[in-house]
Amino acid sequence: MSAESNAYSHAESFRWWVGNPEMGDEEAHLHDLLALHKATVELIRQQRDLLGYYDTDAELFGDDPDVD
Repeated sequence: MSAESNAYSHAESFRWWVGNPEMGDEEAHLHDLLALHKATVELIRQQRDLLGYYDTDAELFGDDPDVD
C-alpha cells in the first residue's frame, strides 16, 4: 500500500459530521472532507515553516481556490 492510498483510506473513513440529523450523509461526508482539507493545508504550512521552506502558498498548492 502506498502512502497516498493509505492517506486516501484514512480520509475516506473519517466521520465527524455523518450522523448529524441536520444534514444527509452525503452532505455530511462532504463537510468531513472539507474539514480534512483545511486541516491538511494548515499542517502543510506548519511543516513548511518548521523546515524553513519559503515557498508561497501558490507554489505549494497551485491554483487551489480553497486555500486561504
